[in-house]
Amino acid sequence: MPPSSSPPCPEHLPVSQRLKALRERAGYSIRALAQDLGMGNKFSTYSFYESKQKKEYLPVDLVRRLVTLLSERGDPPISAGEVWALSGVIPGGSDLNDGIERAARAQAPRRNADGTVTINEYDISPHAGSGAIVGDTDSGAGEGHASLAAWHMPRAFVENYVSDPSALVIIRVAGNSMEPDFMAGDRVMVDTAHRVPSPDGVYVLWNGLGVVLKQLMLVPNSDPPRIRIISVNPTYPMDEVDATELVINGRVVGKWVWK
Repeated sequence: MPPSSSPPCPEHLPVSQRLKALRERAGYSIRALAQDLGMGNKFSTYSFYESKQKKEYLPVDLVRRLVTLLSERGDPPISAGEVWALSGVIPGGSDLNDGIERAARAQAPRRNADGTVTINEYDISPHAGSGAIVGDTDSGAGEGHASLAAWHMPRAFVENYVSDPSALVIIRVAGNSMEPDFMAGDRVMVDTAHRVPSPDGVYVLWNGLGVVLKQLMLVPNSDPPRIRIISVNPTYPMDEVDATELVINGRVVGKWVWK
């Protein structure tokens, strides 16, 4: 695949644009880079970082893999420092390893001295129905939203269910299409790092107009993979789409139940 001739991307641009510029300069398509990153055909997982990523930096683990794939490709050749800068590591720093460790610590979950982890609640209101009209930059992970509350939960308890709590957020359900499993007003915990529709379960999706809560199920033996989008409430129709058409914002890993 011939490399493209693109100038280095200015560092003041959003990280999503810088990532796209490096990918194109390296001569990669979105699909090819997603596959080389080990994401298989679920390249929508990768495309999130170029289209909806609103945080200042990319995850260190992702950038670590990108360094291997992008370095020395393109015209002019991409330097490892350019790629590491996507995670907040300053090119030309005195010690690259120290910079990587600092970036990883900055992205780590808020672990408190009292043995708790802090999980922010955001007013994103995923609609368990047709969805609400919200800003087109809302990705379901809290970017651009003020935190309504900070929940402090026992770290050991959370890590029994989620190995890395850094991507957890709490949001509130609206609508009735997922009743009785999820009622309007329920608070749910979402792992925003889980953006692949496997295993089957309940996910937060972006449907083009709003953030919605739906059950996803892989259609057996479908090629290319297709996903059923299911509402628990039988009055709502089931939908079916190619897996590549889904914009997944996270997987629901828990909810509050009051007795």
